[in-house]
Amino acid sequence: MNPINRVATHLLLPVMILVSFFILIHYEAKLPTSFWSMTPILFYLLSIVAIGVSWYYNRSRFIFILLPLITLFWAMNTLDTLRTKQLLELIPLIVPLHLLFFLFLKERGLFTTWGALKVVSIIIEMAVIYYLITEVPTLQKYIDVTLFQEHLTQWTRLSDLSVLTSMVFFTVFVLFSFLHFHIIYHTAFIGIFLLVIIGLHHSGDEYYMALAFLGVVLTVFGILLKESYRLAFYDELTSLPGRRALMEDMAKLGRKYSLAMVDIDHFKKFNDTYGHDTGDDVLKMVAGLLSKVEGGGKAYRYGGEEFTILFPSKELQGAFRSMDRLREDLSDTSFTVRTAKSKKRRSRPQTVSIHISSGVVEKSDEDHDPMAVMKRADNALYKAKKKGRNMVVKG
Repeated sequence: MNPINRVATHLLLPVMILVSFFILIHYEAKLPTSFWSMTPILFYLLSIVAIGVSWYYNRSRFIFILLPLITLFWAMNTLDTLRTKQLLELIPLIVPLHLLFFLFLKERGLFTTWGALKVVSIIIEMAVIYYLITEVPTLQKYIDVTLFQEHLTQWTRLSDLSVLTSMVFFTVFVLFSFLHFHIIYHTAFIGIFLLVIIGLHHSGDEYYMALAFLGVVLTVFGILLKESYRLAFYDELTSLPGRRALMEDMAKLGRKYSLAMVDIDHFKKFNDTYGHDTGDDVLKMVAGLLSKVEGGGKAYRYGGEEFTILFPSKELQGAFRSMDRLREDLSDTSFTVRTAKSKKRRSRPQTVSIHISSGVVEKSDEDHDPMAVMKRADNALYKAKKKGRNMVVKG
């Protein structure tokens, strides 16, 4: 899947939440009053639930996003008019930095030294904001500067500086979504950022603001569900679907499909020679090539150095040709070995070739279940190994 499609796929949930927000706003008059009066309560309740779920799944970054958001919502609806205005002009400048900070920090647990440091940083952040809006009366003069013509920003309660920083950081979040590997978080944080800014834009209406912030909570739930699915069905190292996903996909197939079992040749010897870190790099490189297999095949990591490629509605000969081309492409690809010793000595890194063996079969009427098909493919793989490796054998 190309980067644009990957980003678009992961942006689907944030976009749906944003669209739902604007639809509800548009049809405000047709919705019962009880719905709007419940939005602040729902925001508080679901935020607490989301914090509990985040803690359970060891995703503390969401705790450090939701706790300040709860505090902000309470402050915007409790403080006097002057302090609320100062907070409205200050927060949009801080929110993007806050989100970026917790986006890139690794998960190290909540009740750890790193977790304690994060808690302290949040407390300091809140204390500084409170000090600025209560003890620095000239703050508004420095923040409320004119950067745009009046007709360009008169539609929003946000200051010109807030509008400018919002546009800049929105661009930054979008770029990170294309450049960074952990696309689930980066795309979701685009939605979180926009919903927070929209909520601040509607800060004059408690219910609109609560609805926007409620969208942030729903986005967090969406990320947690995606993460749970990824952990259950995808391999962490190679990012390929794992054995559980393979079993489920095979159960959905019809009477006609082909399957290939793939093994990296002499992988144990390679691991023993160059180390497990380099072996992991080889697995990732091979997985990347397998994921690009032709003929409509889908790659899975079966376990260790063994992979499976499933060809739905594909005959044996077509699957064989796709696998043999893949084997040739991998053989022609050089892998550069960079061990800790070579880096320390600054010596020229060694280049090696990686080869695979594969057994390909087509489901037959005698195969009563997917495991029977896999067993035949595994036997064909064994024959490829026995014949000298670096080849594809039909079973």
